[in-house]
Amino acid sequence: MDPSNNPRTTKVIILLSLLPLLLWPVALLHSTSTLFNDTGRLLMLLFPLYALPSVAIAWYCREERPEVMWVLLWLLWLSYGAVFVLATL
Repeated sequence: MDPSNNPRTTKVIILLSLLPLLLWPVALLHSTSTLFNDTGRLLMLLFPLYALPSVAIAWYCREERPEVMWVLLWLLWLSYGAVFVLATL
């Protein structure tokens, strides 16, 4: 079954893309550097300003431009991986 043909499946995938933001405060707690002296810490603080609009734009274009939605979601998932790797350093 192709998830791009099922609107309910795409809605669930988009909403599941928001779940890692619940772990975002935990990722900030693992980073022990100072607040604005470290670029990685600043990127972690600003990450929700990227993730939330990315999900909102994916939600907006899910019916007319599903290719754009998938590209946005893949970039978001790759960004989640990068931020959580950054939190463990």
